Amino acid sequence: MDKQLEEYRNLLVAAEQKAQEDFDKTVLSLSGGALGISFAFVKDIVGNKPIANSEFLLFSWIAWGLSVTSVLISFYFSQQALRQAIGQVDRGEIYKQSPGGLFSRLTAMLNAVGGLLFLCGVVLMVIFVSNNLR
Repeated sequence: MDKQLEEYRNLLVAAEQKAQEDFDKTVLSLSGGALGISFAFVKDIVGNKPIANSEFLLFSWIAWGLSVTSVLISFYFSQQALRQAIGQVDRGEIYKQSPGGLFSRLTAMLNAVGGLLFLCGVVLMVIFVSNNLR
């Protein structure tokens, strides 16, 4: 294996380790932050008053749950893509195939879906909040 290819392989290994570290931070940020704020809002702001349009709250929680699920799966696929790319380097196939193959494409798709679902959850929560602050 030539030096440049070996350096690329080492970069892939380091990226895999970094992805695993970021995994925990992202999951905690998304789930803890969004859900925690929404629970606090319902408890402290709405209180004992009747809740209006509770379906927006429910759908925001569902969107955030699916967002977290999408992110979890994307991190798994990201690791698989990196492992596949490392194997492609080891076999000398990295220039003949798309690095990471299908796993790379799935990772990109799930990252986009996770971001969109998170934003949908935010919009739904804003609608819920605006209906309950009147």
